[in-house]
Formats: sequence, C-alpha cells, structure tokens
Amino acid sequence: MRKIKLLSATALSVMLAFSANAVAAGSFDDASEEEIAKAVVSVLKKNPQIAYDALVKFRADADTKKAESEKELTPLEQKVADVLMDNPPIIVGALQIYQQQEEQKKLLAQAETYQKYAEDINRAELYAGNPKGKFTLVEFFDFSCGYCRQMAPRIENIIKKNPDVKVVFKPVSFLSPNSELAAKAAVAAHNQGKFLEMYSGLMAERVVNEPVIDKLARNLKLDMAKFKKDYASDETKNILQSIKATADKIGMKSVPTLVLNGMPLYAVEEIQLQRAIDLSLIHISEPTRPERI
Repeated sequence: MRKIKLLSATALSVMLAFSANAVAAGSFDDASEEEIAKAVVSVLKKNPQIAYDALVKFRADADTKKAESEKELTPLEQKVADVLMDNPPIIVGALQIYQQQEEQKKLLAQAETYQKYAEDINRAELYAGNPKGKFTLVEFFDFSCGYCRQMAPRIENIIKKNPDVKVVFKPVSFLSPNSELAAKAAVAAHNQGKFLEMYSGLMAERVVNEPVIDKLARNLKLDMAKFKKDYASDETKNILQSIKATADKIGMKSVPTLVLNGMPLYAVEEIQLQRAIDLSLIHISEPTRPERI
C-alpha cells in the first residue's frame, strides 16, 4: 500500500470523518475517483475549516517530528488521499474559502466593536469641518507615521470639498516620543481655532521637536503664552489619555485607522474616501421604508 506525505493520516481522517456524512460508507469503497472528488469538494465547501484543521495538524506533526505521515493508510483513506494528491486545488480552494470566512468574521466583529463604542469614537476632542455635519469621519493617526502624513492632504481635501462633513482627529503616540509632543501642540492650537493649520504644519515636517513646534506656533500667530500653558496643561494630557483609551477599547492596531459614521472605513485614497461619503449621502437621502415583520 502506498504511503502519503501530503497530509498526516490523522489529519486525513479528519476529512474522512466529514466525508462519511456526504457519501454512504458502503458505496464509498466502490466509488470512482470522480465521485470521491465531488464528495470531498462538497464537504470542504460546507466545512472549509476541515482543510485548515488538517493543515494545522500536519504542521504540528512536523514540528514534533512525528512519523505519522509515514503510517499506512486504509483502502478508504488511500482513495481520498489519491484524489487529494491528484487534485491539490481542492485543498487550496477550501483554505481560501476558510480564510475569506474568517476575515469576514473579523470584519463583522470589528464593526460591532465600533458600534459599541461609537460615542467614544465620535467624541470630538479635536475636529475640523462642519461641527454639525451629517457625516463624522474619524481618523486615528500618529504624527510620526509616514502613511498618516500621506493621508493628511487627502483628509484636508475631503474637508474642503464636503461642507456636511465633520472630521474628528484622534492622535495617538506609540511610534515615537515626538508623537506626543506633536499631539500636545495640536491640542493647544485647537484651543485657539488653529488645529487644522497646526496639523498640516506638523505633518509637513520630517522631524518634530519643541523648536519646530515653537516655530509653527509663531508662524500661525498664536497667543504664545496661552499656547505654552495649554501645551503643558493637565487638560491636554487628559484629552490625549482619553483618545488612547478609546483606541485601546476598539483594539486599534495600526494607523491610520478611519471610521465613518461609526463604521470602519477601509480606504486610503482620496477617491475612495469621497466615494464612501457619497454612498452615505445616498443612504441618508433615501426615504424611510417601513420594516417588514
């Protein structure tokens, strides 16, 4: 009897256990390769995690240097093994379906988390645009993040082009100690109605430090006494701690992270941002329809 090294016998038996539900045991022994292939495909489409579990088991066996992949297979196992070895796309397809399903689950869980903490996310500690806008676009960002620097002019253009949008800015500081310096400067400038100007200036700088911050504040003709007081105040510190707490609640793991009207927004280009806003406008403009019971 041939031996199989593609999957361990134990992992293969995982698939066989489910395959038995699709094809009667008596007829399975006499089934053609095409019939077995159809049965296995059917099972893996309904339960794609089987392929993933089999792969995990196979890797575990390899890591522990088990020789289970060299065990003899039963005639039934050998038939399925032959089908899988002759038709590797069966396994590949099942793994792809499983990965897609898992990704959808993650996205759904993330959306539910964002909805749960929508009030915290939309809290406008720092904002620009229309304070009473129909749409609230939130950006979690880090002043030391290169991608956030690329996003900055796109966000500014969205504000200019959309009078019904309020953009809430939530600076976090985990990439560099200078990120916190920049965030404090942004809060202090916001207190004098110059947040967006300070934001743009900070994002244009390759290195942000206190001399750079001081230069930007003077160029914006801010009240420097008030600016320095706010920059070092407990209130500013509390605002930034509140933003960090919100980021922790929603499990934010990367920047920039965008949220539109309480829902995660997966967009990086300006055209994508604008399209999302336009679609939201269409949704808001639609007449309310009674729900069916």
